[in-house]
Amino acid sequence: MNARNPIGALPLALSLAVAYVAVAGAAGFLALDARTATPTTTVAAVVVPVITTTTATTTTAPSAAPTTTTELPPDLRRVDAPGGLSTAIPAGWAVGAGTVATTLVATDPADPRREIRLGGAPVTDPAVPLLDRITAAAVEREREPGHTRLALTGDRIRDFPAVRWDFEELVEGAPERVAVAYWETGGIEYVVYARGPAGEWAQTRSRLAALIDHARP
Repeated sequence: MNARNPIGALPLALSLAVAYVAVAGAAGFLALDARTATPTTTVAAVVVPVITTTTATTTTAPSAAPTTTTELPPDLRRVDAPGGLSTAIPAGWAVGAGTVATTLVATDPADPRREIRLGGAPVTDPAVPLLDRITAAAVEREREPGHTRLALTGDRIRDFPAVRWDFEELVEGAPERVAVAYWETGGIEYVVYARGPAGEWAQTRSRLAALIDHARP
């Protein structure tokens, strides 16, 4: 598999850039780290993913039979990631450790180009706003051939400071698109990331939306 930029600790923002490229002065925390054919990350630091499925039972009336409802639709399952992040991913996707201990990676068995990354880690430089940290990571990434920024904007996620970053890059000569969201709360920078073939951009963005909608905190 060719090199791709994963999410990691860049601090996270630049980790996404080059195996979590370090942004000057440790700018951000969760960033896209570069995928390598032979990862060199120390396995000892990997956080083992814990996958849980939550169900709730609701009784309608004393005379009625109890009904069971699930928190998530059947095509999703809940995953607990590093940093206290919990969210939902496609039910059939395989989950493994990321290239850094602060993230997990989930891939579609039908096509490994469809990928999700998620995690959280302490903010390394609280004095630098989240948007500035991610912008520094984006600028670093744009120095790489075949990388094109599609969007980079400040946002709010559940009232937390957030950033949305979309970009396209060539992977083995084929264009792939990535949608990423970061938010910060309690001194932790969280990231959720969805990647897929450029022709499936709508589905990739939909997966990111589900990651955000079901995320806690």
